[in-house]
Amino acid sequence: MDTQLLTWQQAEEIALAIRIEIFVKEQGVPLDLEQDEYDLKARHALLWVDGQAIGTGRVFEKDIDSKVFFIGRLCILNRYRGAGIGEYLMKTLIEYAKKQGAVECCIHAQSMSQLFYKKLGFIAEQEIFMEAGIEHVLMKLTMT
Repeated sequence: MDTQLLTWQQAEEIALAIRIEIFVKEQGVPLDLEQDEYDLKARHALLWVDGQAIGTGRVFEKDIDSKVFFIGRLCILNRYRGAGIGEYLMKTLIEYAKKQGAVECCIHAQSMSQLFYKKLGFIAEQEIFMEAGIEHVLMKLTMT
């Protein structure tokens, strides 16, 4: 496995194709909600296996100098799930945030994925809310 952390300009073509496959086609998220203003300020991870991009995610600082980072748009192509690849990708994004001086990482986790994030140390902070027609919960990881 190889991971690259890139700007949106560098990652857009590949990352967006993966995100459309997972979020739009698989989960029914409207295409116009898939991209947002955070893409331009985020670092985007592309995860490669045998020369094929199989996953992506992004990380960005919420507000300049807040040291609170958001991780999102984490997705792995279906046939590669369940092998620890998502955990590897999340750890890469968390490590990037730490190197940038993050004091906290947050994620709007899909409700069905809470256990995955809990195993990485994230704690649910709020009640369930709807985002793009899918139940989510805000989860936070305090850096030590």
